[in-house]
Amino acid sequence: MPVTIDGSPTHVLIVHVVVVLLPVAVLASIILVAVPAARRAFSLLTLLVAFVACVAIPLAFLSGSKLEARLPPSPLIRRHEQLAHELLPLAAVFGVVLAVFVGVDLIRRSRSGRLNDLERRFMPSPSSRGGGRSGTELTAVYRLSAAALVVLAVLTGVQVYRVGDAGARAAWSGRLSPAGAAPSDQTGKSTP
Repeated sequence: MPVTIDGSPTHVLIVHVVVVLLPVAVLASIILVAVPAARRAFSLLTLLVAFVACVAIPLAFLSGSKLEARLPPSPLIRRHEQLAHELLPLAAVFGVVLAVFVGVDLIRRSRSGRLNDLERRFMPSPSSRGGGRSGTELTAVYRLSAAALVVLAVLTGVQVYRVGDAGARAAWSGRLSPAGAAPSDQTGKSTP
């Protein structure tokens, strides 16, 4: 993976995939839990967005490591890296719980004939599945996964913010002059 793409750090480009898509998946998953009508239209899309965001996290690690090797050591960069390492397992668990929630919801809606056209293509008809879980077991898994999903969505959203804030501090600390101060050139001298 190159350190830069057309002069821009690859890490910055990949990180934007995470900081845009993961919060979108977090908000969408909360909506899926809270608004049953949204599940039919957006559950698979939410799962896809979460998957892409979670796959982008290791790519952000890889590109960030290459960028860090070219920068002077900094406690701000170390803090950003530490918080990012905490995000990876949290986002992975969030993605798995989202997949469980969507899967159980698909089974429940399949049994009641409330799938959309796309979902019908991938879900076998209820009669062809045979036994499977009882309605009571599905309801219990559904409720548990819904509660866990909301908690993990909030935790993941907060952690994305923390990682992004630490990254912004690492990138911009000392680079902006205070309000009212004269801007400086590359050598640190004030310009008129």
